[in-house]
Amino acid sequence: MTARTVLITGGGGQLGRELVRQAPSHVRLHVTWRRTPPPASPTAHQLDLADEEATLRLVERVRPDVILHTASGFREETLARDVVAATRSVAAAARVCGAHLVHLSTDLVFDGEHAPYGEEDTPAPIHPYGHAKAEAERLVRALCPGAAVVRTSLITRVSPPDRNSAWVLEKLRAGQPVALFADELRCPIAVEDLAAQLWELVALPPERQRGVWHLVGPEAISRFALGLLLAHRHGLDVSLVRPSSSRAFPHPRPRDVRLRTDRADRLLRTRTRPISVVLGNVMRDA
Repeated sequence: MTARTVLITGGGGQLGRELVRQAPSHVRLHVTWRRTPPPASPTAHQLDLADEEATLRLVERVRPDVILHTASGFREETLARDVVAATRSVAAAARVCGAHLVHLSTDLVFDGEHAPYGEEDTPAPIHPYGHAKAEAERLVRALCPGAAVVRTSLITRVSPPDRNSAWVLEKLRAGQPVALFADELRCPIAVEDLAAQLWELVALPPERQRGVWHLVGPEAISRFALGLLLAHRHGLDVSLVRPSSSRAFPHPRPRDVRLRTDRADRLLRTRTRPISVVLGNVMRDA
């Protein structure tokens, strides 16, 4: 198989780390990081993706065949920088250097009133993160028309637990109640399943990659239900997991962002697992 060079942004994040772990042997791998250095990566570059000139210099030096743009930011005050500006830099560099771009987006680009959403549906965000990610998608389409835009949902890791799960477990182990949204449906996906599907997507010919992909788990549940699954798995007090309403949140949130996965169902071999299976069919480590 022909060796290809792949650049992964956000190499210190949980998805970036899993992509590195699952990288095919024929791939020459480079990763970027800003604050969190990746563990044991082949070639890692510290880079502020919002710096367009520095990003272009790195991409010109590495000359990747593919850029997997997984880096993101979640704090509202830095969305313009960490999501929009960073994506603009990466897409512009990919265009100049002729790299194929695979851009990670989110189910929150939708308003939550017309689920389940197909890959052809037009974004209509109501949440700040969704607005930023929708703008990032627009930039990718404008700068790299042949890019793949991958919308995913809550990315979950069992061990070590992902950031959100770790927060819930820390509270429960301290005997503190945790209030989680019970009126919001999403389709969590195990990070291992998402990484496997992304590597399958990257292996497709570029003309078959282009456009929107929905890569999510097959089971729609609320954060409250996810919290109950975590508590059960770790043998913690489920009565401390309390339902709450997203309507009390400062910003409007989409209530139902189930995604259809039509392209993955047709073209990818990896089948994502229901999150209840992921969290239920593992050894307890609490």
